[in-house]
Amino acid sequence: MNELIVAINDRLARGESLAVATIVTNEGSTPRTAGSKMLVFADGSIAGTVGGGLGEGMVITAAKETLAIGESRLMGIDMTGQAAAGADLICGGRMRVFLERIEADAANQELYAALAGSLAAGRSALILTRVGGEAWGGARCLLTPDGVVGICPEQAVLMAARAQGRGIVAPILLDADGSQWVLEPALALDPLYIFGGGHVSRPTCHMAAMVGFGVTVFDDRPEFANAVRFPDAAKTVVFSSLPDCFASLVIEKNASVVIVTRGHAQDKDVLALALKTQAGYIGMIGSLRKRDALYDKLLAEGYTKEDLARCHSPIGLGIAAETPEEIAVSIVAELIEARAARRG
Repeated sequence: MNELIVAINDRLARGESLAVATIVTNEGSTPRTAGSKMLVFADGSIAGTVGGGLGEGMVITAAKETLAIGESRLMGIDMTGQAAAGADLICGGRMRVFLERIEADAANQELYAALAGSLAAGRSALILTRVGGEAWGGARCLLTPDGVVGICPEQAVLMAARAQGRGIVAPILLDADGSQWVLEPALALDPLYIFGGGHVSRPTCHMAAMVGFGVTVFDDRPEFANAVRFPDAAKTVVFSSLPDCFASLVIEKNASVVIVTRGHAQDKDVLALALKTQAGYIGMIGSLRKRDALYDKLLAEGYTKEDLARCHSPIGLGIAAETPEEIAVSIVAELIEARAARRG
């Protein structure tokens, strides 16, 4: 979502209103799932996607109407049955799409600037929008850990949103105080810590950033950890001490650690420290022979087989990758798989 938030803020700063289409529910086989989002601008251009094809074309047409009229609403798309097949909607599922207009006014500029700031700081938030009525008339607010930005609905609605919004990873429909609302999580990027700034790290960083990870690259050599070498990284860190480096980090279950340093000894040191964190994914590059040798050393130091089972090594999905770019594809694919499993 983050790149779309940037696009929203850019349009609002230029004084341009826009329409947003968000899948809020999906059943059966659909091209995209709940949370997928598309922006439709006044000039007819779009950003993001809700699945492509004729279904997306229908959404674009409806979003243009919403942009012109202003009333937010839910739109159903049925891709089942003979009628759908006749219209070339053959996926076989159903989805409901929330259409809303975001007016280029001071209230929305403040709200989406606050959202961008929260995400940049690594803090997730919730967006609460009423279904029906003019959305810019006081029916959209941002719920953060620090408070509420925007015009608050009734306290009963806020309390229900806080309660039902805990832990959600996709939009939900909320009925409260006689109105229907869309409650949408704006999730901060899952952190990805790449240790080692060599050949494999560069395409891994690039691809991981493309698919929604917040990447930090670590190396003890300044020429291998810098913004010029890693323009897609949120941050690059040159460390002098691995223990001090890990001590400065708060690595939680949504974080991933990729170990691709320049040598076996440093790989082992990083793995030993990573296993002491709550990282949801740990992967280490290398052959089975190298892995087993490092595991034997860690077992001798008191680590258990259960500890070592947390590590994906050799790293990446088994696609017979050879080049740095191919290896990066396999690593990022495994990261996506692990993230999806965590989110359920």
